[in-house]
Amino acid sequence: MNVFEDLIEELKEENLLEETVIDLRKANDRPLQPASPTPAVPHLFSESANFLASDLISNEIDADEDAVASAPEIHETGSPVDEREFYRKRAMDEVSSLQMVEHVLSGIEREHMKMTPVAFDDLNVKKALHKFLQVSADISSNEYSEAELHLMQETENWFSALAKRDANISVANVRRFCENSKPILSSQALMALARFYRNSPYSEPVRGKFDFVMTRLFSREIGEERRKLLFGRSEMIGHIRTLYSNWSSLALFPSGETSDGVSQAVNTFHQFAAESLASETFDSLISSDFFNRIRLFKEETNEMFFASEVTAAAIECNVNIGNRFVDLIRKESRSVSLDEIDSKYGFTYDTVVSSAASKTLFLVELFKEEKRGQEDAVLDSEPVESQPVQPVRFERAPVEEPSGFRLFSLNKWLVALTIIVLIASAGIYFWSENQAVKQGDVAAASTVELSDPDLRQHLRLARTSSETLYGVAQPSWDAQSQDEQKELLKKAFAFAQSIKMKRVNILNNKGRTIGYASADRVEVLGPQ
Repeated sequence: MNVFEDLIEELKEENLLEETVIDLRKANDRPLQPASPTPAVPHLFSESANFLASDLISNEIDADEDAVASAPEIHETGSPVDEREFYRKRAMDEVSSLQMVEHVLSGIEREHMKMTPVAFDDLNVKKALHKFLQVSADISSNEYSEAELHLMQETENWFSALAKRDANISVANVRRFCENSKPILSSQALMALARFYRNSPYSEPVRGKFDFVMTRLFSREIGEERRKLLFGRSEMIGHIRTLYSNWSSLALFPSGETSDGVSQAVNTFHQFAAESLASETFDSLISSDFFNRIRLFKEETNEMFFASEVTAAAIECNVNIGNRFVDLIRKESRSVSLDEIDSKYGFTYDTVVSSAASKTLFLVELFKEEKRGQEDAVLDSEPVESQPVQPVRFERAPVEEPSGFRLFSLNKWLVALTIIVLIASAGIYFWSENQAVKQGDVAAASTVELSDPDLRQHLRLARTSSETLYGVAQPSWDAQSQDEQKELLKKAFAFAQSIKMKRVNILNNKGRTIGYASADRVEVLGPQ
């Protein structure tokens, strides 16, 4: 069994591939059985990352001498066995890749778009694959050519159906699904997505999704919202070229050639990374329109973005920008309060920053987490010392024996002590009453009454802070479609304007933002 078959077996164990795909490979003479329907909630994830990323990305098959990594090498060897195995492997690789893309898109539609996925009927694809594997012994026969053409037509139909569904999915939804999956999305699934977007017709959303997936594939989390590149620049370029070759992607430039436009694009990405690292404050990046400039530049690169040198430079730039953003927020959190950050930035820059770094970044949420981390660190670093209790010493007042003409006698020191205690008690009572009144006034000032019946139905609480109206969503909010949620956000913003508020922030029961509205945008963020 070669390395590719080992990978297929691993994917099958993790329910990433249906059993019929590999079984067709092993039993060509067995009659094809109808495939079982795709499960409603397929498992997309590997439970652990016990493999090396370089082995997954480079696709260098050293363990099997009969395996061939690329088509040019096949023609050089001239071995019919090698050539036959290459085409069989490539056919199965294409089908398994489309299956993983199918499952990922279904997961996004189900979890973030709140819609029931309509899966592609892949039975004809599996029949075509089965027939192709049966006749692939003689690659020069007419029967082989017909089987290959039929398989190609069926996989193209599947690819077109996936591309049509993907056109309705935003870049932000792809980012949130891949970043929030528990356990994390496997590297095999990420490579399948990268292959799908690399070979899709060019559009700006396709480029943005490819940018994110490749950045996530070639880097890893190292904690505290930071990422680290897995390879150096030249090694990463070599891996990307190998992937393109195995994906049968069209080369934008001949091997070894780099146009002036590519070199200029690479240098520009390096300049953006250097500019972010040289910035001392987040305000300096905002004032220079840094994030919009890099977003526009990525759009202007057009299909040149897919050149291996440009893709590698963009990945490196994305990681540097994301890490620098986190560093600047951590630095600013030491001197600025949460209210100041919320009123100054709010959610205005979240979308453009996330696009520039190819990573979902919420400024206010990141600032809150950093503040909580600082408070916990202070509490941990300050040991609580118990103060010794000083004993209270009481002196017994002298008692005078009553005389024959007096029934009672009082000690003057006891009377004085009693008066002092009474005065102190009265002072403490009036002070505490005054403080309670003040605190009650503050707590009651933040809640507002919703006048719109639709808002009352889907929001269980509304409060104001600074210039923002905060609403806590009812469970019924999640049952609404994305368009209905946007309409509710517009109503909430209209109500907010009526009470002199400038923004609306909708939170779920975990305190995470799921909707935002202001004068310039309305955005449904989905469950967090």
